[in-house]
Amino acid sequence: MQKRSILLFIAVAISAGIVFISCSKKPPEKIDGKVAAQTELCARHQLAVSDCFMCDPKLREAGRLWCDEHDRYEDRCFICHPELEEENRLWCAEHNLYEDECIFCHPELSVDSDSSEKKSKAAPDSQRAAGNGKLESKPLAANGLQCDEHGVPEQECGICHPDLAGTLQPGQGLKIRFESPQSTAKAGVQLAKPVSGKPLSNLTFLCRATYNQNQFARITPLATGVVQRVLVDVGDAVTKKQALLEIASPEIAKAKSEYLIALASEALKETVFKRKKGLLEENIASQQDFEQARAEHELAKNTAAAAHQQLLNYGFTNEEIASIVETRSTSSTMRVLAPFSGTLIDRDAVAGETVAPGDIVFTLADLSSMWLELSIPEDHIMLMSVGDPIEAAFEILPEARMRGRLTWLAAGIDEQTRMLKARAVVPNPEARLKHGMFGQVWVESKRSVSGLYVPTESLHRFDGKPFVFTKVTDDLFEVRRVDLGGRNGKHVEILAGLLPEDQVVVAHSFTIKSEFLKARLGAGCVDE
Repeated sequence: MQKRSILLFIAVAISAGIVFISCSKKPPEKIDGKVAAQTELCARHQLAVSDCFMCDPKLREAGRLWCDEHDRYEDRCFICHPELEEENRLWCAEHNLYEDECIFCHPELSVDSDSSEKKSKAAPDSQRAAGNGKLESKPLAANGLQCDEHGVPEQECGICHPDLAGTLQPGQGLKIRFESPQSTAKAGVQLAKPVSGKPLSNLTFLCRATYNQNQFARITPLATGVVQRVLVDVGDAVTKKQALLEIASPEIAKAKSEYLIALASEALKETVFKRKKGLLEENIASQQDFEQARAEHELAKNTAAAAHQQLLNYGFTNEEIASIVETRSTSSTMRVLAPFSGTLIDRDAVAGETVAPGDIVFTLADLSSMWLELSIPEDHIMLMSVGDPIEAAFEILPEARMRGRLTWLAAGIDEQTRMLKARAVVPNPEARLKHGMFGQVWVESKRSVSGLYVPTESLHRFDGKPFVFTKVTDDLFEVRRVDLGGRNGKHVEILAGLLPEDQVVVAHSFTIKSEFLKARLGAGCVDE
């Protein structure tokens, strides 16, 4: 056994001396002056170049630990784990393989039982030949490997295998062992248990009051004309359908005239049609004359209907149109009406001015309610939902408190500010709240539930995922993967990965973080 260990050490030393030699192609042999066809082999390991997992990390088994120091899988590295070596199994020290796996000393092992051809590559040391000649992988889980240097399982050693951090699920972690129990104490590392309780039910945000856009209108005339009279002014409260101004428009006069003409034509064509119908029944008129009279009557009806609709489009009501017919009026006067009840907050109409569709003559707003525009930090989004009750206060109105609800949350976050836009509606019965005022909003979140909270300073991110450091013993710490909830001031909720009794590093974590990052940069247990 001692002799084998010496030979093993020599073999490993030789292999370690060429650890930086990359795969190279073995030159083809010549037989009778001809180049023999053969698979390109790695000169170092005698495996097919495309299959040499020792030189190409991409070919290694996913999730299986690799010993960089000795160029082996950890569960086959007998230098790091001598307890794995089988005492009664012969060892080939020359090729660093068991004798019953060494195809260099025993080429017959590479011959398949169903074929006389030799395999183009040697069996990797992570596999063992089964009785049927096929390769069978050893199980990777529950291999019981122990990191002797750091006294933790190999699968959990954050110093030897920091690359495993990205694969962890909430609640899983990697261990970091320090040289002495006093290392972290001297560095001033501070610990605290997660705070268990209910977050504040009121989340505070800044807001800006704006007009309720669902009750807001910029009023424009529906026909071109000249303003004759302005009937109201800025600040006036108006009711729905109240006249705001009158304009003289040739278009209106023409539309009224065309409607009256169309009605007269329709009446005439109807009379002719009825007469032709009676004559046809008495066999006096021809069928052709009857059909023509009926077509002309239908055309006149359609023309009158189109003229009636045009007046409706200009804003005339059915009652007003009936009055036009009754009075036979072709006046060019048209009134602009308020679409709903509210307050006129702006005016652009001046008597004698020509206006056209699209020109804003008044701006109308219903001030009985107002919008509050909010910007919500990204880390509070999980605590907000449409329908949450809110309370608003404004410094300029110290005695006024306005209650309402969230009505809208934006579908996306602003790329520059990383804030989510939101909106609430509050009543404004006395119109004391003015457009443009700034204030504060308290949102009563429905999602406020009991949970565990840690200071935001205790959070760290590796591979884009959140972690915390927890204490296991005085000289052993764990980098623990967690799942985050919403934030409450300077604390963040931990949805998964922590227990109430865990001791979390809350301050001066630089010593632990630097040790872990040092390992991730390659300064692990393989470096001297």
